[in-house]
Amino acid sequence: MNPVLRGWCAYFQHGVSKATFSYVDHYAFWRIVNWLNKRHPKLNKHTVVRRFLPGWEIRTEGVEFFRACRVPVTRYRFRGTRIPTPWDSAAA
Repeated sequence: MNPVLRGWCAYFQHGVSKATFSYVDHYAFWRIVNWLNKRHPKLNKHTVVRRFLPGWEIRTEGVEFFRACRVPVTRYRFRGTRIPTPWDSAAA
């Protein structure tokens, strides 16, 4: 799941997408928490959180869940005519 989220965020980080990143992060986090609850049906939710989510962070053996809401959004700078084009403007 980490490579998919990381690639998706890298692709969309140049647009107006901070709210979407927050939504995706929230959705993915709670999907994992619900999956843990279904995987361990005999444990109550507090025990699942205490055992598998220390500090409400999803991580295991040095691998941490990628948080989409922490991706910095950098706007694309429109540079207008300062970008050289390979086409001749006189031919048009």
